[in-house]
Amino acid sequence: MKLIDNNHSQLLSRAMDTYTLRQRVTAANIANADTPGYSRKEVSFEDELRRVQQTKGTAGMKEVTPSIVDKGNPVILEDELIEMSDTQIRVNLVTRSLRHHFELLRTGVTGFSR
Repeated sequence: MKLIDNNHSQLLSRAMDTYTLRQRVTAANIANADTPGYSRKEVSFEDELRRVQQTKGTAGMKEVTPSIVDKGNPVILEDELIEMSDTQIRVNLVTRSLRHHFELLRTGVTGFSR
């Protein structure tokens, strides 16, 4: 159904999946901070999203997929903790946006808002 499964909800869904992956990768970095030879990994998403938005517009955004990039440098615990906090803030933002989106849909269908 186009009303529920539109570009906005697909983008928010993709962002939530990406941030879940980012939390896992950051947790793996933290867990392996003292492992000899381990190099930091990160999830790339926002830059690709911006590029697709500029070239293809909103229709192309659902094609954007996150990728795990090996940065090749050692893990710095403080940086990983900051990354984890930043990701949690982004998860909260996407959650609020999804909740608002579905509240608007409910209001449109039922005619009542809470």
